[in-house]
Amino acid sequence: MDAAHTTVTPVVWMPETVQEAYALYQEYFPDAEWIAGGTWRQVEREKGRAFTGNVIVLERISGLASLQEEEKYVRIGACMTLEQLIENPVISREILGETLRRIAAPAVRTRGTIGGNIMYGHGDALPALIALQAELEIWNGESYACIPVEEAASYDGVFLLTAVLLPKTLEKGPDEVHFFEKIGRREAFTASLLAVSGCIRRQGGGSIRARLALVGGKDAPVRLRRAEACVAEPGWTPESFFEALAADYQPEDEPFSSGNYRLQAAAHLFLSHLWLEDKAEKGGVHKT
Repeated sequence: MDAAHTTVTPVVWMPETVQEAYALYQEYFPDAEWIAGGTWRQVEREKGRAFTGNVIVLERISGLASLQEEEKYVRIGACMTLEQLIENPVISREILGETLRRIAAPAVRTRGTIGGNIMYGHGDALPALIALQAELEIWNGESYACIPVEEAASYDGVFLLTAVLLPKTLEKGPDEVHFFEKIGRREAFTASLLAVSGCIRRQGGGSIRARLALVGGKDAPVRLRRAEACVAEPGWTPESFFEALAADYQPEDEPFSSGNYRLQAAAHLFLSHLWLEDKAEKGGVHKT
């Protein structure tokens, strides 16, 4: 048989502690990978990317598949499935719950994990987690640490994600809105071309205090700080918002969508909440 077509059966490791899982990865790197639900990894395998020689399965590690409510945040184990979180009353009423309900198909959500969606690097949950100011609990080989979700892609070094720390939010007032929007090639059960999320509070003079984020195609998730600064100014306009957004987000062309399309789409999705909803409430536009 041609060596190029030889199938290599990986060694499957089932560690029972975070430290053991990390040590195995370090020992066999680069011929090693961690895996939780494995849903996205299976898609990649079907596209031709074979598993490494050492697959380190995380599902036996205590604490990675449970949720605990602390005083200031909810600790979500990285191996909790999307469906488990959707069914949890604490998560389901957050915008994160709405986000998870719109990821993949129901059968995939019973296996896919929140940690996998994050570590994939382009998962739809990322903008909502950034907007909600979530942090990641990680093991870096020496100690546990916490980093903002938006800094994960630029983290210097190898880490194993152990949990998501979701800040507890007070009941939203009438001037506060949390939202998530997604555009895909089909209406449902499809990878997104663009996902946007925001937490906004309307203030006097038309200004808005906002945390805005997006992920699109193969782009890394982006916290839109210039756009946030723009809407914090009284008298901002859709035109000034678009300029700020374009400074934050410069997407490249991809097979199924141009960079300009995703930029324009992102602007419209954000403005539907930042601008049009406000004008509709004041009688400035007619919404059907």
